[in-house]
Order: sequence, then structure tokens, then C-alpha cells
Amino acid sequence: MKILQINKFYHIVGGVDRYFFEVSNLLEKKSNKIAYFSMHDEINKNTKWSKYFVSYVSFKNINLNNGLNVISRMIYSLEARKKLSYLLDNFTPDIAHVHNIYHQISPSIISELKKRNIPIIHTVGDYHLISPHHNNLFHNGNICEVTKKHRYYNAIIHKCVKNSYIASFVEVLEQYIHWVLGLYTKNVDYYISPSTFLKHKLIEHGFPESKLLILPYFIESKKYDVNFSKKSYVLYFGRLSPEKGLRFLLTVMKFLPHIQLKVIGKGSEGEVLKMIVKKENIQNIQIIDQFIPEYLLRRFLNKSAFVILPSISMETFGISILESFASGKPIVASRIGAIPETIKDGYNGFLFESGNVDDCAEKISKLWNNPTLCKKMGKNARKYVEKNFSSEEHYKKLMNIYKKAIELHI
Repeated sequence: MKILQINKFYHIVGGVDRYFFEVSNLLEKKSNKIAYFSMHDEINKNTKWSKYFVSYVSFKNINLNNGLNVISRMIYSLEARKKLSYLLDNFTPDIAHVHNIYHQISPSIISELKKRNIPIIHTVGDYHLISPHHNNLFHNGNICEVTKKHRYYNAIIHKCVKNSYIASFVEVLEQYIHWVLGLYTKNVDYYISPSTFLKHKLIEHGFPESKLLILPYFIESKKYDVNFSKKSYVLYFGRLSPEKGLRFLLTVMKFLPHIQLKVIGKGSEGEVLKMIVKKENIQNIQIIDQFIPEYLLRRFLNKSAFVILPSISMETFGISILESFASGKPIVASRIGAIPETIKDGYNGFLFESGNVDDCAEKISKLWNNPTLCKKMGKNARKYVEKNFSSEEHYKKLMNIYKKAIELHI
């Protein structure tokens, strides 16, 4: 099968990008022909398809000089549609698999795919399709759904995006134009949700259930070594941002001075977390504020006792959960969002009430103080991920979705 894979980044920023590369590699291993469409960036991986990529744009420093260009790029990029048209003149896919395209690429490319009668699958990785503040529907330290349903204007009133009226206005404008024109809703054949929780959120916001299919991410468990001997620290890894509950976790760990915690990742909270640790002289926490390659992450995982996931927002799905389970590590996590769909309380980890310090501290202590239980749960975690999230099973289900979409165009 000839498949066009589309994602705004051609390097790994988060879980969505990791999945984009891993599913593409999986498809290629199965002898499918893959083409790629993305955005130029000096840190991109090498590919022959980069000649078709759209120009680089950053949304970090918007000013009067570049503001109009940036906003127009978000809403409808003529450049992206033109570049994709060139690619499609030289590569005619049986199907297009869209991942994250908002802002940097825009749904203008979906219009081009529709024009050429190419089936379109969209894997949904966050809440952008239903809200201007797509980052786990989180604002000012709390879950926020003030824009539900299509009340996007509330994001301006509440400054939901970057705590800014201007940034919020731009996102709201984008949302209303895409919704009114139906650039996503009218043109995508099927949406793939990695979790039941996210599927239900999309339905709540008006997406037709008939177009929503569930397919969780997968992991190559064989890449992860398993070591069940007693370890010296608990590990958090992932994005360092407010919705991940890391300030809450620091508070919890102050009550557990005998347990070492390593926090690894990049994000807006990195410097703040290091400042808190230094100011309050917390001796049992190490903040490693940097992106680390996958092979090094596997080493940190291998040497940890278990993983902690203290999120205070509605997670859509956590690839970090699969990575932890593949390493034979149980997880202590918040009972929120899609997290309980993979972490089974008492089997491959413990769940605690999100934001509850005492509950979290109790679950961490229970697992830390019982190495036998920790080992048992770790073995359960590895078995669970091998059985339910294998690449072979994922490939079969994904190909069935592709064929289902293609049949709509015959």
C-alpha cells in the first residue's frame, strides 16, 4: 500500500511525534511505500521528502512584523497546500494518515487531499479539534472546559492560551474558521483516538461517533531490558509543564525524604522546579531539565524502582506508560483522564486521587516498602504491555482502518 504520513514536526517533540515515526517505520517494515510531508527545521531527521516540506515558522515570538503571516499560516496555509500538491503530483497515495498539523501546516492540506479523492485518516493526539487551549484542557492550575461546546470565545475572556488575550484571540479565530468551514469535520473519513476517554470527549463536543475509532499506541517491548532487582530511586519522565502535576509531586516527596526521585524532561516548568528544590532545600529530588535520547531514557528506567505519573489534567494517552511497562516498571499514577485505561489498580500499579497528597504519598510508600510487590507488579506490567500493545496487533488493526476508509472512496 502507498501511504502518505503527515505531521508538522519531522523530529520528536512529544508522544505524537514519536508515534508518527514509529508507526511509519512499522509500515515500511511491512513493505508499504511511505511518503512524508512536514515542516522544515534544522533539527529534522534526514529524508528525501524534505524538498516538499513547508517553510519553518515559529509561534514563540509573534510581533507586529510577522503577526499577520503567522496568523494566516495557522488558519489556511496556501504554501502548505501548494507544496503538498507538488508531492501528490509525484506520489499518489492510497491513503493519507494525518497526525498533528495545526498551526504550522493547517488543514489547507486536507482540502487538497479531498480534492484528489484521497482517503484521509486523522490520529488525534490532543484536544486541538475541540478547544483553543488544546494542552489537556488545562488552565490556571485547573481542568478547564469553558469553551465546550463551540463556545470558543470563552477562551478570550479567561485568557486560556498563554494567559494572553491576544494569543487566545488568535487561537479562537482559528477554531471558529475551521469549525464553520468544516475543514476537518467534512473532509476526514475516520478519526483514530488512542483512548476511550478521548473518544468520548470528541463525541461530547459534537464529533459523530460513526467516524471515531479507537486504536491505542504500541511499543516494541523487545527494545526494553527488564531488571527486577531493588533500585535506588523513583522516576518521572516526560514534559515538564504545569498540567503534569510536578509541583504537586515535589510537595508529596517532601513527606518522603527517605525516597529518592529523579525528574527527567524538558518544558516550561524546568527552571521553576529546580528553583523550588533549591529554595526549600529538598535533598531527595534531582531535576534533569533536558531532553535525553531514547537509549539513555531506557537506562534510567532500568535502574528505577517504579515510575510516578502525577498528572492533574485529563491525559489522552501516555506513551510513557507503555515505555515503563515494557521496562517491567509498575506505575503510581493519578486516577484521571485516560490513565486508568492502562494502569490497573493493584495489578500493574497504583492509582491515587489526582492532587491528593496523602493518597499519593501512601501509594508511593506502599510500593517502595514492598520490593516483592513491586517486582510482582513489574512482571504484570511487562506481560500486560506485551499482550495488549504489540506492534503486530497494532499493524493489523491499522490496516483494517485504512481499508475501511479506502472502501468509502471506491
